[in-house]
Amino acid sequence: MGIAMEFITKGETIHCVRTIKNQDSGKDASIIVASFDAHVNRIAPHVVTKLSPEEVKELELWLKDRTNLQIRLEGQSIEDTILEALPILLKQATQALKDADHLDSMIFHSINERLKELTEALENALQHTVTSRAGLKQMQNSEEQKERLDTIKKDIENK
Repeated sequence: MGIAMEFITKGETIHCVRTIKNQDSGKDASIIVASFDAHVNRIAPHVVTKLSPEEVKELELWLKDRTNLQIRLEGQSIEDTILEALPILLKQATQALKDADHLDSMIFHSINERLKELTEALENALQHTVTSRAGLKQMQNSEEQKERLDTIKKDIENK
């Protein structure tokens, strides 16, 4: 049996989810083995007792990555955060369109207009591109994206 651990943020809680692959059936089973407050940046004793030593190390790295990402997001402009979040949002929007059985014509036209504007702005920005990456080791892209979206949401709420 293969075992994997993921750390997933849901609202104000971080879940430690262990996925076990049963070699006989080939199916994955995911189990929440521990949960803790998302505002805590260290591992609580009740969580340590439920994880293997390797999983504790993974969680320590994940929490460190998350803290580093939060610090980086706090220090960068909201525009940069939005632009970093955009590729994943566009991928999800593309999938949503593929899965949808219909699309409201107003939404269609609005999306189309915004994409034209985005394409034009992107072409104009091409001359100013640079390479950078958060340098995270343990966080999944989806969890990194949640942090970005939380930052964007806080900015919207403060306006």
